Amino acid sequence: MFSVDNVSRNQINTPDMEKIKLDPKDQNYKTKTIILFKKRGNQNKWKPILFGKSAERKYLGLRNNEIDNYQLFKYFKMKLYQNDSLNPKIRSYSGKKWKFIKVLACLFRFIYQKFVESVKNSNNKIKVDKDKIQWVLTVPAIWEDQAKEIMRRAFYKAGLISEKNSSHLLFCYEPEVAALDFFQDQRNNLDELNNKKLLVVDAGGGTIDITLMKATIENNKIKEFEILMVPKGGDFGSIYIDQEFMKFFQSFLNLNDNQFNQFKNECSRGILKILNMWEDIKIGTQIGDLTEKKENVIEIPNIIIKYLKKNFGIKDFEGLADQFNERNQNSVLSEIEWNEDEDQLKIKGDRIKSFFKEPIDKLKEYLNNLRQTSEILKQTDIVFFTGGLSNCDYFRKIVQKQLGKNCQYFLSPYPDKSIVIGAVLFGFDPNIVATRRSQFTYGILHKPIFNPQIHDPKRKETIKNSNNQSIERCRNVIQPFIFKGDTIKLSEPIIKKHNPLKENQKKIIFKIIRCEKKWDPNYKSVYSDSPGAKIMGSVIIEIPESNLAYVQKKVGVSFHFATTEIQIFMKYLPDPRIRKKLSLNYVDN
Repeated sequence: MFSVDNVSRNQINTPDMEKIKLDPKDQNYKTKTIILFKKRGNQNKWKPILFGKSAERKYLGLRNNEIDNYQLFKYFKMKLYQNDSLNPKIRSYSGKKWKFIKVLACLFRFIYQKFVESVKNSNNKIKVDKDKIQWVLTVPAIWEDQAKEIMRRAFYKAGLISEKNSSHLLFCYEPEVAALDFFQDQRNNLDELNNKKLLVVDAGGGTIDITLMKATIENNKIKEFEILMVPKGGDFGSIYIDQEFMKFFQSFLNLNDNQFNQFKNECSRGILKILNMWEDIKIGTQIGDLTEKKENVIEIPNIIIKYLKKNFGIKDFEGLADQFNERNQNSVLSEIEWNEDEDQLKIKGDRIKSFFKEPIDKLKEYLNNLRQTSEILKQTDIVFFTGGLSNCDYFRKIVQKQLGKNCQYFLSPYPDKSIVIGAVLFGFDPNIVATRRSQFTYGILHKPIFNPQIHDPKRKETIKNSNNQSIERCRNVIQPFIFKGDTIKLSEPIIKKHNPLKENQKKIIFKIIRCEKKWDPNYKSVYSDSPGAKIMGSVIIEIPESNLAYVQKKVGVSFHFATTEIQIFMKYLPDPRIRKKLSLNYVDN
């Protein structure tokens, strides 16, 4: 929470920030994305009661006869990564499916209530007017537009903005705002960082975002940012290391997939406990720990032992360890051991390293490809680590080895703080990011005059114009506005002029398309069903009634692709007073 009265973004310091107590026992600025719901009465109605680690602790402490009255959702933001549905569902820890927007809306409403409580506790004379709050939501830079649309719908459903497209909700990209905080921390020598190329490695739970940028510094203040490459990254974050650990644990228990899924759903509290122990090992891992000489101990919770005995007849855990070692006798990895007296599983460092292998290999391959294909990346001056996985020494060493010794490396002392403080800075001045790189090729569908040299003959169709003349056109052709990788400026929207094709036409419908790849439209056409192409949604422009001929009823359509959300504006050229911000009606794929 931050009061903006009489304060500029250049005056913000960490002590100015007041943390809203979403989790009373968590002193971190960014609370873990964990929410606990409790059933209300005998009806199928649920209320969020706790957020963060407190939610998890409450869930772990429940009695068996209480568990059905609670639902816990943890680290569910990854559901929005590469998601094609506008109404996805997510699973709770007990395996129940809920609508994602429902969970998000409840979460946002819960945050707002805590915000009101925090303001009241600090000054009970202040009355909160939610219509005057500027909300800033942080999202990974590699998220698609559809993910932000889901977040916006959930925010509107929560009742926190008066209309879905309200400007009181602003999205910002996490690597960008982490960079803002980095420069804020370096404010005593900012001039030395002028035009330095900064690579932000935002290593979170699900994704790792990599963004290259530089800042223009004037008079020891940030004037603006330029994003120098399309944000890159992928799903090789922290939770994928957890998945490798869980595969090992399943193999140790010698359960098939159906049995293990049953175990996870019915003994969810035990799973949470063992994952928390694994988290401490994972984050604390250093390169020197990853040998057969280093031993790690995981104490198996009693709740797990009781469940496995009751439901699968597993009693001899030492025998399970022996069987595991026998099945893997040809492996180069060290054997595991079971301590019967302490109910502990002993795992050597080389096996711990194997849990990192697949995500780390993906990251190494990705960074190698990036260096080979991006000349600008080779000129990186500074690498800034943020995000929870950045606390892992082994992870940072891998990145440093791939990027080389010619860079300065910085680790955010408080990775969760970087995102929060940076988001506040961004909220003061969203236009501080002057340029971005287009993540996709964007365009609209149109029907150009058929050209046999560049168009697919199967897509040719004959239509009649208003004079009843036959014209051959090609259907479903993408007319590109901007290409993937192009520099786009906040101050330079893309403007197109259009008019109705027929008399008495009351509206124009634009179908907005995005493509994964860049192409040269002078040599071939790309269609809405071409590989990598996706219809995002449509925009409807109403044509005012008038006595003008249809060719004179021109409208200017302004597309803003440099912002964190696509913005579209219309101006009716015969009467420029008629102008409107348009909504992109997303489609569910």
